[in-house]
This record gives sequence, C-alpha cells and structure tokens, in this order.
Amino acid sequence: MTALHPFTGLALAASTVAVTLAANRWWLSLAVAAAALAAAALAGTARRLAALAAAVLAPLWLSQLMVHALFDRAGSRELFAAGPVRLTAEGLAAAGGLGLRTAAFVLVVLLYSLTVDRAALIRALDAAGVPAQFGYIVAATLALVPATADRLRAIGQAQAIRGTGGRGAAARLRSARLRAVPLVLASIQDAAERSVHLQLRGFPGGRNRTQYRSVAFPRSERVLCVLVLSAAAAAVVFLALPWGA
Repeated sequence: MTALHPFTGLALAASTVAVTLAANRWWLSLAVAAAALAAAALAGTARRLAALAAAVLAPLWLSQLMVHALFDRAGSRELFAAGPVRLTAEGLAAAGGLGLRTAAFVLVVLLYSLTVDRAALIRALDAAGVPAQFGYIVAATLALVPATADRLRAIGQAQAIRGTGGRGAAARLRSARLRAVPLVLASIQDAAERSVHLQLRGFPGGRNRTQYRSVAFPRSERVLCVLVLSAAAAAVVFLALPWGA
C-alpha cells in the first residue's frame, strides 16, 4: 500500500473489512486473511504481521472458544461434556466463524498500519483540513505498536546481558515484571519529551500552517476510492436485507 495514496489504501482496507464482517461467511473471512498474509509477504512484512496478529488474536480466540464452544448450552450436537464444560458442534462452529472474521479484520487493519507511510498519511490529513490534533493521534497510534515492540526488545536484550533471564514459569513471570517497569517508565518519559517538543514548535500551528512536501492524490485514485467505497456500501446494504442473509 506504500505506492498508493494513504487514503486509497485506507479505502481499500475499510471496504474489505466492512464487506467481510457484513457477509459473515467463513470462506470469505479465510480468503481475506490469506490475501492479507500474501500481501504482507510481497511487502516484506509477513513476519511482523504474523507476530502482531498472533499477540492480538490469541486472547480473542481463547475468549471466543470459552464463551461459544466450551460452555455452550444451546447446541444439540454434544461432542464432550464434563461438569460445567460442554463442547458442542454448534458452539465450535460459532467460535470458528467469529475467530475467522476477527482474524480477517485484525490482519487487514495491521497490514495497513504496517505498510502505510505515516508521514504521508499525516500530510494527507493536514491537506484535507483535518485538525492537527487528530492527525497526531493517528500517527502516534500507528507508531505505538512498532515503537513499543522495539523498546521491549531492547529491554529484553539488556536484561539478558545482565543475566536476569531463566527457564520455567517463575523465571518468565519475573522477567515480564522486570520488563514492564522500564517499559512503562520509558513510555511516560517519551510522552513528556514529545509534549515539550510540540509546545516549543507551537503545535498545532493554527490555520496558516503549510507543508514542505505535499502528497499527490491522483484523480484516478480518487475515482477508485469512490467506486470502492460505493461498492462496499452497496454490498453491506444488500447483505443486510433479508435475501442477502
């Protein structure tokens, strides 16, 4: 998505997510998730996308499995039962469908956040008349995950050099606790330093601020955005109607 205007990539990602969630078809969710992974592989971010998606999806999938599959009371085809645990085919199917839809949503959103040019996105938002505060929130949100991952990796390497690691559950918990404290302190310090820099630069700068470098938004991509969003809206409306279910 880096070769396209940031709004074009955003329109494609939003349309894909909207149609996938509205369709509620396991095969479509699976196809979208596979397409996102393939696009990430072409962009060279497949490993980062897989790691981030796994960190986000693991607790979500676990919760869906517990709610819809392991403690289902409505399903009739019972697969396993032991005390309060009741695994049914219907609950397992519901958890699987929700899991695939969630995976498609998370993969598409993360793919856009990893491949979009954040500086170009901020310039595009500024050129579109969006308030500078909102643009900064968007940029900070997109940069939060990779920045936190890099900082956490550096803290882990420093602790490994000091020999604070180890094996076993107790050692892993102690290592996580030792990483959490400097991570939080570093994040607070970073936020304080950024606020000072923004104040010194007179952020947000008023209405007369200009961009040193503008982002071209070709007419062909504008037409593409309109067509994609219109087609997605039509598809969502059609799927919401009785004959589209």
